[in-house]
Amino acid sequence: MPSASQVLRVVFLLTAISALSACVYQPLYGSNSYAPEASQTLSRIRVADVDTRVGQQVRNRLIFLLQGGRGAMDTTYELRLRVNDNAKLQAAAQDVSANTAGVVFVIVSYDLVDLSSHTRIASGSRRASASYDRTGQSFANERALRDAQNRAAAEVAEHLRLALAADLANLNR
Repeated sequence: MPSASQVLRVVFLLTAISALSACVYQPLYGSNSYAPEASQTLSRIRVADVDTRVGQQVRNRLIFLLQGGRGAMDTTYELRLRVNDNAKLQAAAQDVSANTAGVVFVIVSYDLVDLSSHTRIASGSRRASASYDRTGQSFANERALRDAQNRAAAEVAEHLRLALAADLANLNR
C-alpha cells in the first residue's frame, strides 16, 4: 500500500506533466506559422552599402537577420544606413600604462525607402554600447576595441531588425 507521500508525489508529477504539455515553444526571432508574412516582408529589404568597418559589421549582421544571409531576392525596400561609432575611456586618468575600462557606442540612423515610388517611408535611429578592458598592451587594446565594436554592431543590428518590423507593421495597417 503506497504511503501518502508517494501518492502526493505521483499527483504532483502528473500535474506537472499536464501543465508542461500545454506549453507551446516558438522561436523568438525565427519565422513561424503565425506570422510568415512578417519575415517575408523583412526579407524584401535590400541593405545599401556602407563605407566603414563597423558599418559593414552592422550591415552583415542585418542581412543575416533579415534574409538569413542569402541576400534580398525580390526587393521592395532599400535600407540606407549611417553608422557612427566612438570609444571613450571610463577612467579619470587616461594613462596608457594603467588598466582602464572603455566603452564603445555605435549609433545607426536609417531611412527605409520604397523602391517603387523612391519615397522614404520610415526613418529612425538606434544605438548600442559595449564595454571593454584596456591594459598596458597595445595589441590587446586594439583587439579588445575591435571586439567591442563587433558586439555593439551586432546588438544594434538586432535593434534595427525590430524597428524595421515595427515600421513595416505600422505601414501595412
